[in-house]
Amino acid sequence: MATKFDSLKLAKKMALSETGKPLGDIVSVRTVWWLRLLTPPVLALALYSPVLRMPFFWDDVANFSFLEGRSMASLWFSAAGFPYYRPLGFSLFRVWQWLFGATNTMAFHSLNLLVLTCNGWMLGLLALRLWPDSTDGRKALERDSEETLAAGLFAWLASTLLCSFPFAAIVVPLVASLFHLLVTSLVLLAGLATVCYWRGGHGLWALVMVVCAGLAPFAHESGVAAGLALSALWFGLAVKSDGTKKLSIKNRSGHLVLVAVVMLNAIFPLWWRIVDKMRTESGLPNVRPLAELWHNAVFFLDALTFPVQPLSRLMAQVLPWKEVYWVTIVGMLALGWAAILLWRSGNIRLLLVGISLFAILSLPAIFTLPQLYVVVSPRLTVLPAVGAALLWGGVISVLALRSRRIMLMSVLLSGALLVVPVRYILSRVSLHTRALEPVWGLVRAAQSFPNDSHLVVNATTWLALSGHTYPLVHDGVVVIPEYHNPGDLASIHTDGTTSIDGVNFPLVAEEPERHYYDVWGEVLHWEAMAERLRQYDRVWLTTYGDGPLGFVEVGNVLPHRQDTVGDEMLAIFDDGRIGLRSGTARMRFEDEVTIELQWEMYEASSEDVFVHAFDCGGKLLGMSDGPPLGRMFPFWLWVDGERVRDVRRISIADWPTDGCMRVEVGLFDVNSGVRLAVRGADGKTRDNHALVLNVVPN
Repeated sequence: MATKFDSLKLAKKMALSETGKPLGDIVSVRTVWWLRLLTPPVLALALYSPVLRMPFFWDDVANFSFLEGRSMASLWFSAAGFPYYRPLGFSLFRVWQWLFGATNTMAFHSLNLLVLTCNGWMLGLLALRLWPDSTDGRKALERDSEETLAAGLFAWLASTLLCSFPFAAIVVPLVASLFHLLVTSLVLLAGLATVCYWRGGHGLWALVMVVCAGLAPFAHESGVAAGLALSALWFGLAVKSDGTKKLSIKNRSGHLVLVAVVMLNAIFPLWWRIVDKMRTESGLPNVRPLAELWHNAVFFLDALTFPVQPLSRLMAQVLPWKEVYWVTIVGMLALGWAAILLWRSGNIRLLLVGISLFAILSLPAIFTLPQLYVVVSPRLTVLPAVGAALLWGGVISVLALRSRRIMLMSVLLSGALLVVPVRYILSRVSLHTRALEPVWGLVRAAQSFPNDSHLVVNATTWLALSGHTYPLVHDGVVVIPEYHNPGDLASIHTDGTTSIDGVNFPLVAEEPERHYYDVWGEVLHWEAMAERLRQYDRVWLTTYGDGPLGFVEVGNVLPHRQDTVGDEMLAIFDDGRIGLRSGTARMRFEDEVTIELQWEMYEASSEDVFVHAFDCGGKLLGMSDGPPLGRMFPFWLWVDGERVRDVRRISIADWPTDGCMRVEVGLFDVNSGVRLAVRGADGKTRDNHALVLNVVPN
């Protein structure tokens, strides 16, 4: 075991280069200062910039519906109609609505990125004051404002790790998850005040401690642990920087402040209990059974040791043990190695503060939430991630300071540690982008046709990747929860009330290779679906694949025997059983042609429609075959005289250089493949049994 003198010797070695020059002469402290300033916003934008273009989704519906018609004051005294009591976050939402408008999605997503950036800055400031600077005979907490390279390096790495914490990828894209980021901000600000109060004893910092920690539970229930976290930080500050266990307590009046904060947090559950909420159970949450407590604790251990936990998933895939055992083994080995490294380098304070903050801030979720809720809620680890960032920032700093090329080693080590988390974040942001694209289609439909009734088929409830990166974590994108509907989702974007309904029609479902999904609405089959289709002005279909999800209009059933302009048919099939009243083909985008057809049936039919796109040289460019209305309304379900507006799209991968293109439309027998004869408006039979439509610009 390292002695006090061993630790001091190692610290001195780390503080000097082999030439005997201080580290500050080799790498500019100002450079590290600029890195601390710029890294949080740059990382936030690099990882999450697509979030700014995302719509509202999931619990945003409930949050903004809850805000309607409520005053700012009422948010603090009642949560009637809502299952949670989080008045601080809702108050911030209300202010943001006043400033930017209730339907300004970019403004609300920017708020999440702004808070994430501020959290990175605040953790950097906290870390700067936690580093035990062994190059000076005094603790860093007793120094003036001068920043040393070692402390600045640690602060930069800690803030980098927090902004790159992988499970924030579930939080940042969702406006409703601001609560998790906000409670983290309050705890960090209270932690900074704690350190400043320890250093100077100024009463203002004590007031900031009490106010921020007292408000933390009003941002999110996990904030009830803020007082205990500050207590752990306070006593962690008293640990000497040479690695010994002896405590040197100063400013004993601070203990009274800590007692006040802990008591203030303890009172919150009593207030929370009497506030009116929409909850099925009454009273305070019960402590979970022992088996659930163990699984919950392992789940949070997974988050604490996130840099090494992808290894657990690999081990579980090749060896028979369950993921929960591998998470425990790998996590404990990683913590043991980190503890030895930090202890021997004279940084025991970082070990104690990092682990204690993470553990304490995890306790509310571990003790009160069901296991099945925890494993699908990695967002719960965003607040405790403060401790994880301090721990692993300390590990990287210690290793980097052993090298002559400190900054290079810091970048290499942090890059190696974050390569999987960053890839995870980017993949989840991309998943959100794909899952939420149909929401914008829904919003555009409501805005473009506010007076029409809309039916959305197979609207996305949930989308997830088929493979997982981290063990025990079951993540995905919830787009529309079952307790809301597509109309609710559209209304919070448009501030209007368009008639929108949704159904689940599995007979046209698609199965991607690398994704799982679930859809919203009542499950219907052919006959029931046909009756629903007849009730709406416009029908929309969500399409699935491993690329972007689609949201396309497929047409609608027209009123029976509706009069149209002109009495002539564009084409007659099979001597008059089916008629085509009109048909157009337009170039919608550079890689897509939109075909709109209006069919009318006079006798029962079992044929299908073919629509093929060719260039003028006869090369097939794409097709869209199948029954009308996105394959959902085959002719055998029609009644005599029924008319349908049938909208189709053909993606063109190889657009003709001369821009010349035609579309052939016709009917064919599904069993034999034989095409039905077709006559044009002039009464002449068309070649190849197909009506030709020329593609025109939109």
